[in-house]
Amino acid sequence: MSNDSNPIPTTPDYNDLPLRDDKIHVFSDKVITGKADWRTYRAIRLENGVTCMLVNDKESKTTAMAACVHAGASADPRNLSGLAHFCEHMCFLGSEKYPGENDYKRYLSCHGGRSNASTSMHVTTYKFDVLAEHAETAVDMFSNFFVSPLFTPSGTSREVQAVDSEDSKNKTADSRRRLQILKALADPEHYYSKFTTGNLKTLPAKDDDSKTDWIREALLTFHRRHYRPDNMTVVIVGPQSLDTLQEWIVPRFASMKTKDFPSNPDEMTDVERLIEDAANDAPPFVHGQPEPPHNPAFRPNLQEGAWPILLTSRPVRSMRKLVINFPLPPVQKVPDQSPTRLLSHLLGHEGPGSSFALLQNKGLISSLSAGPRVSGPDQCLFQVGVALTAEGEERWKEVVDILFAHCRLIYDTAANAQSGDKAARQELERIWGEIADLGRIHFDQTSPGQAYQFAPNVAQSIAMHGTANCISVGNMLNEAPETLPLDKIVDMGSRLVPENCIVERCSQMAWDEMNGKAEETKNDKTPFGKNTEQWYGVDYYLYPIDSATTQEWKATELEQNGSTLNSQEKLSKIDHKSLHLPRPNRYIPRSLELCPELPPEATAGSRIDKEIDPPNLIINEKGLGRLWHRLDDRYALPKSSLTFLVRNAAVQHVRDDSSGRWDYDVNSSIKSAMVTGIFSEALAQETYDADLAGLYWSLSASSSGIQISCSGYSDRLPDLALKLLEEFYLVEKNDEKGHDGVESFFKQSYFDSVKDRLMRNFRTYFQSRRADAHAMYYRDMLLSSRDEGLDVSLDVTESTTLESLKEHHRMLLENDESEIECLFSGNVSREQAEKFFSKAASIHRSATNKSPTDPSGEGVSNVWTPGTLERRLVPGKDIDIHFASQNPDEENGAVLVTYQSRIPGFKGDKISSPESLKRSASMRLLCHMLREPLFDELRTKQQLGYVVSSYYDIGFSSRQDMDDDTSANSDATATGPWTTPVEFIVVNVLSKAQDPVSVALRIDEFMQTFKEMLENMPESEIRHHADALSQKLTKPIQKLGSEASMHFGKIRRYGPEILADGGRDVDLPWESTKSLASAIKSLERVDLMDVWNRVVADNCERSRVVSCVYGKKFPLSETFKGLASVSKMDKGSVVNNFDELLNLRTQLKQYSSRVPELKKHARVVPEFFSKLKFSKTAWGVAGAALIGAGIVGLGVSRRQHKQSGAS
Repeated sequence: MSNDSNPIPTTPDYNDLPLRDDKIHVFSDKVITGKADWRTYRAIRLENGVTCMLVNDKESKTTAMAACVHAGASADPRNLSGLAHFCEHMCFLGSEKYPGENDYKRYLSCHGGRSNASTSMHVTTYKFDVLAEHAETAVDMFSNFFVSPLFTPSGTSREVQAVDSEDSKNKTADSRRRLQILKALADPEHYYSKFTTGNLKTLPAKDDDSKTDWIREALLTFHRRHYRPDNMTVVIVGPQSLDTLQEWIVPRFASMKTKDFPSNPDEMTDVERLIEDAANDAPPFVHGQPEPPHNPAFRPNLQEGAWPILLTSRPVRSMRKLVINFPLPPVQKVPDQSPTRLLSHLLGHEGPGSSFALLQNKGLISSLSAGPRVSGPDQCLFQVGVALTAEGEERWKEVVDILFAHCRLIYDTAANAQSGDKAARQELERIWGEIADLGRIHFDQTSPGQAYQFAPNVAQSIAMHGTANCISVGNMLNEAPETLPLDKIVDMGSRLVPENCIVERCSQMAWDEMNGKAEETKNDKTPFGKNTEQWYGVDYYLYPIDSATTQEWKATELEQNGSTLNSQEKLSKIDHKSLHLPRPNRYIPRSLELCPELPPEATAGSRIDKEIDPPNLIINEKGLGRLWHRLDDRYALPKSSLTFLVRNAAVQHVRDDSSGRWDYDVNSSIKSAMVTGIFSEALAQETYDADLAGLYWSLSASSSGIQISCSGYSDRLPDLALKLLEEFYLVEKNDEKGHDGVESFFKQSYFDSVKDRLMRNFRTYFQSRRADAHAMYYRDMLLSSRDEGLDVSLDVTESTTLESLKEHHRMLLENDESEIECLFSGNVSREQAEKFFSKAASIHRSATNKSPTDPSGEGVSNVWTPGTLERRLVPGKDIDIHFASQNPDEENGAVLVTYQSRIPGFKGDKISSPESLKRSASMRLLCHMLREPLFDELRTKQQLGYVVSSYYDIGFSSRQDMDDDTSANSDATATGPWTTPVEFIVVNVLSKAQDPVSVALRIDEFMQTFKEMLENMPESEIRHHADALSQKLTKPIQKLGSEASMHFGKIRRYGPEILADGGRDVDLPWESTKSLASAIKSLERVDLMDVWNRVVADNCERSRVVSCVYGKKFPLSETFKGLASVSKMDKGSVVNNFDELLNLRTQLKQYSSRVPELKKHARVVPEFFSKLKFSKTAWGVAGAALIGAGIVGLGVSRRQHKQSGAS
């Protein structure tokens, strides 16, 4: 934290530096923008070569900036893998003008800012945003990272550990593991094969001073070679005028010099020659450079010309992945004319006639995607990937056969069109024109998003496509049916053949098959057999695919149906004839007009700064539900958002017939989740065109009920929503003779797919996730879950049948206590909303057999409204959870520290106390102030691990009666629901540097230090944080979806409570965020100290959970070695046995708005401390007791348990 001797930097004075307009080149080509884009642009190039894009965003309250260096991991020397990534890390650790390693992040934190960076194969991108009035100083600090970075020796030796920790974190991610295996098949001389992350082995700069000096020299040389002004693109976006932004940027980046770097190899040092040689590994990436020759990293000759080859690997997380990879020529220079655009559209299509539809109907796949996996200046790797079902896994060769048949269909159509077939050409031109039409609509009808994401995206786009097209590229604005790139499509289509592909299988079954067939020995002279990837140590098999299979994949329909094949039994039993190109998209909006009820000022353009009016309750019918409506008057876009919630206790509960109460039931919860999964699979083909046309939907089951959400262009949205409702409410019926009648969405193949996926998730949850996900799982099992673990959920899933799901679905629909909560907002009139609700209500009534009630019967029904759960921790008693990670590849341990506030969170001025408002404001501000110094101390200085974070969290606990004080594991029957916000301060660390007990101690030490920082913090710094957080909370919402989500969250949580008590729609806490922001600005140091002492400090009021998970670097058994004789305490609050965890949570009451009285007692110090011998190991355990109240239950549970929404 800062002190008076180290103040936060103020805005530097650059007024004495002339702009030298004659030295600035202003690009004459205008930036192409969409109709809904309110931003203005100016592109300039400085005399030293820096390309800058200045963007005025009148609606933004923050200023964001990004710098894109046109060099990435492809420029890494082979013996310094990860150098570009390491350089990215080091750039943030101080400059000559701002030498403090933490000056930049501390300044951003104080002023509502954030920062990040990323290294890709060809570029390295840095970004930040900050509240607009504090932007100039941040711009100055940011620019100095490129003008004069320090790269100190101490920072070098420490930050390399962060790179190593990041690499360790990645090793359990299947996407990373599969990427490394793919790289192992690439040409070892091609830049794509490089290992890009780096670690302590490739960058040995931790302990050896000589190696540290050499690595630092390489870093400085890399920076000198690549971080040149003519090799950079800078983008700044903010509410400041373009002239002001230019005044900020020009003098700062104009001072960036091209540093000397020898051009003659004979004059280079060894390090310079190393960096220069690597710099030429990849071809030019930037705009304006000629397209390099096709140089694929993947070629048949690398595997002895034996393509197609089969690559088989074993996943960490359960999956059945099948991917076909095709090396193709590059398309980077023709983004709007790219033939892969059409290939992706056709092969990835999910509508009728597609390979997805054919394979899904046969029960062989559950999802499909197609598109470039790699798109570089000299190559493209196109892939078609599917998620297989259990049957599809067994028949994977047939799946591949259908995909090749689809490829042949596309190629044949294009080749026929090229040869003069008018019908084929018209069909392809229609599809190409449709893709272009949708691209133009999307481009013109999408309003700007957050500047923080926009700035780096534009910086990278300028590097590749230039300034004029940096925003419009990829939207096909100039494309039409007649611009179809037919020749290129024919060329690309001719390459989608078996002899030009790598087939990848990633599943346990595929691995087992290979294990059974593989030879025990492998000849090092051949690439085939069992291999081990170099960097992650991942095993994989590589074999040629037999010629008989290859010939069948290549065969035409005529050959497969005839006698030209020699195989005794044909591979595919699936008829290819149902494959065809997609029909015209019926969901493309017919009209993009705005609602005629809008006033003229609302149609003239966006008004993001206008206050958001709350939705109006226009229908409130007792026994049916409510319709809320808001006509958008801020965005001026032809889009709407619809949320349709059926409040239904039966989704996760069963009624006790004797008492009439609803009790949580894991069987109902699992079945409801399966119903929604089946529905999503069943409607995938029907609604795929809607998704292409900008209409999105989802169906989910939660504690609140069943929710259907739709968003997109308003013209077709009601039709889509009603279609979804009709399908979901359709109950399968048979006639009196038992013959099938009405057919619902339930099909055996969808059921098998969803059940299989859910069971695999339960079985492999722990083995496939990081330690910090485990820590969150155990914490949430204690505090918020109603489930009883993965074993129970797995048993329930396994015993579920299709018929039992149909019955559960029928029971859900027939629950006469269900009610509708509907919000329709956006470009929709009140009349249109009422018309939709009338039709939707009719569908609902028909299923529940409800008859229309008297319209005068308004109000909330006398039924229980379900909701989420949080349990209240006992004040003064910490709970420590210790479990071993069950992921065999997890090196890291994790510590998740959660502090629960005893005072309920703030809901709104009319339904919360002033004490609650002050507590919520203080909790949020403390978290805002805590985040940066904790990261700086534990991550940057102590290097505990790559993941070090702290944050404010909130949960909600729904009760039925303020006077009901039953335990959290039972539900009462009284009416009058209440939802109580529950607030937390959370600290999360993923580390292999220290064992979890030691990490927890470090966290405790820091929290004590932070208290002292808070006591001595300058008043000005407190005000900076308070003002920044207040402005962030009240920053105008820029997207309709975000606005609708905010409104519906308040309706779902607080609507029944307020309306049941006779309140009106205007009484809902629509303005709660403003109240919080105002309260935050009024907080004093004494308020913060009071909350810190009550929530975080070790005293009789603190309520805390410390969840520790142990990786293989510091095993749980080793950490507690020698303590097996310690007896279990009567009041123990530390557990590492799952049954004890479940038992402990039964003792916790549900969190309600009633604040329990504190018992005045000293914190209990476990008696067994006196028995500990203070060896190094014992001291770690004694430290653990300081975290909580003691060590109990030392046996490690080997059970597997269900993850219930924890991560």
